[in-house]
Amino acid sequence: MSNYQLFIPTTSKHYSNKETNRLTREAICTALILLIKEQPFLKITITDIVKRAGVSRTAYYSNYNSKQDILVDLVDSLIYEINQKLLPYTDEKTGKAKAPKQFIQVLFEVLYKQRDIYITLLDAQFHNIILDRMNDIMLQHARDKSDNNIYRVYFNAGALYNVFTKWIQSKSLKTVDEMTEICLRMYHTPMSQE
Repeated sequence: MSNYQLFIPTTSKHYSNKETNRLTREAICTALILLIKEQPFLKITITDIVKRAGVSRTAYYSNYNSKQDILVDLVDSLIYEINQKLLPYTDEKTGKAKAPKQFIQVLFEVLYKQRDIYITLLDAQFHNIILDRMNDIMLQHARDKSDNNIYRVYFNAGALYNVFTKWIQSKSLKTVDEMTEICLRMYHTPMSQE
């Protein structure tokens, strides 16, 4: 055995496996977002993603099975962030907005902040997955599982998806305040009430 000890710098960070996986997933997601800005989603390879992310193929496959899985992760992260920000404005029992103006405003603020991710998902032709995940997550949080409420959830998810998509893709992006006012007027129409 050698008398020399292995030098371990005190400045190095040792991450837990969970934290390492989170950082790896974040790097992979960021890499895919950047790549989609440069070329069509279908032309992007796993090799392109791992090179841009600076991770190994093993690390990639430890976290994802396909490029589509990364997009699902992006959708879920976006919806999770929206849900977390909306909790203070949501009735715990019904899941409905208890403060509609603040609810709508926060919704558009988060989407505006995350618009690059939303555009990336649209550019990757991931329209149906966005809507499917919105439906799934909204149904998951719905306490009332009656047929009427399930149809209401699908109605609302479809309306939100279409409004978000039109807004984000618009050349003259309206402000968050303008979108809040537009949606608030729609919210107070007889068709939107139960």
